[in-house]
Amino acid sequence: MFKSMARTFRGPSRDPRMTFISRPLPRDLHDELVVAALELAFAVDPSPERLVETLPAALRQVTGRDFEVMDRSVRDFTGAFSKIQVMIRDGGVGLWPGYAARPYPLLVPSEKAKATLAAIVAADAPDEATPAPSRKPGWEPPGPARGARESRGA
Repeated sequence: MFKSMARTFRGPSRDPRMTFISRPLPRDLHDELVVAALELAFAVDPSPERLVETLPAALRQVTGRDFEVMDRSVRDFTGAFSKIQVMIRDGGVGLWPGYAARPYPLLVPSEKAKATLAAIVAADAPDEATPAPSRKPGWEPPGPARGARESRGA
């Protein structure tokens, strides 16, 4: 009883790593346990983008229970702003139909995916040694633009 009262007065953890965790936490999962799990997860991989993959095993090791970790990161389309956060849930409560079947695009691309993308880009880029493929008639790029000096007659 005294521990819960002290936690009520003290408030949530001020550890800077807790900014990666979305609130509220599941019942009986205190900040101290989450901070210990974050230490283990960051020891495996220091990138916060991989918390979705590393935090469940660390939470299982610290608490002995299975928790679901969901990505709640926010990014804008320009890439100038991003905030990485994960949500810890106890079990599959409140899953909407089709959630398990959807692809998960917010995970960090694997090395194999990066190598495949590089191979596709290399295959599409024409080399100097190979001639450019013939284009469809009418699809040639426009000629060079006339400058302001040429249009004035100067």
